[in-house]
Amino acid sequence: MDKPSEKNYKRMQKFVEAYCRKTGTTTHPTEGVSDAVIQGLALNQDQLGRPLCPCRFYPDKEEEIKHRTWICAC
Repeated sequence: MDKPSEKNYKRMQKFVEAYCRKTGTTTHPTEGVSDAVIQGLALNQDQLGRPLCPCRFYPDKEEEIKHRTWICAC
């Protein structure tokens, strides 16, 4: 797996932390799962300009970005 930029990794990490505080939710209890999701979000931000959920399959990522219906519930 490619590595995301440090800038976007930290950005997504802060986003996840803020989201958890606001919503009262937590990250995945299994060590490494949350980090993999954050890395995937950051990598998609690097490659596509949007943090598409890395756990979902998109037949056409560019088309999905246009619809803006992607939400990472992971």
